[in-house]
Amino acid sequence: MSTETNVDGAMRMLFVAGPGIMDIIWQGEFVRLFQNYYPDVWYIAKTQICPSQRWKRFRDSAKVRFCCERCCNGWTSMKGRVVFWYTINWATREGFVQYRLYGQVCRKCGEANGFQAPMWYPEEVSKVLSNLYNKIGQLFYGFTKMPVFVERRKGKPRTQHNSDLCQACKDGECWNGPGDA
Repeated sequence: MSTETNVDGAMRMLFVAGPGIMDIIWQGEFVRLFQNYYPDVWYIAKTQICPSQRWKRFRDSAKVRFCCERCCNGWTSMKGRVVFWYTINWATREGFVQYRLYGQVCRKCGEANGFQAPMWYPEEVSKVLSNLYNKIGQLFYGFTKMPVFVERRKGKPRTQHNSDLCQACKDGECWNGPGDA
């Protein structure tokens, strides 16, 4: 495994290391942003289900990478999806964020192999968490409404989005832009 400190080296490590490194990237970027809400403390956790209908919700998208665990087929999607649910307990001054990352089915292996987990580029993680941070700031802390960052990492999709292979489409979460449900 490469230990280079440049961006390309970090990306190679990210793809080789897989989901564990991804969790660290999400946690680190979340802490970097949300520590600004001190004295309130915010927590983040990955989930597969909506925690409660009372929680607020924010959806966003980004360029992501997939690698099939079965056949090692790799592909990029410009429609990587994330849904955030969030709430705050003003009595304890604790905020909670749960998020779900949506996968895609490998075009070569098909449905039998299930949805493959996305690998997010660090700058895309930063973008969607910045959007969430601004949304929470607007809703709970009186921030001025900020424009949502929609710019994605550059890419040239070779095929159209296939809703039959998209987990977000199957769950009704695939759409054309960031925002609330």
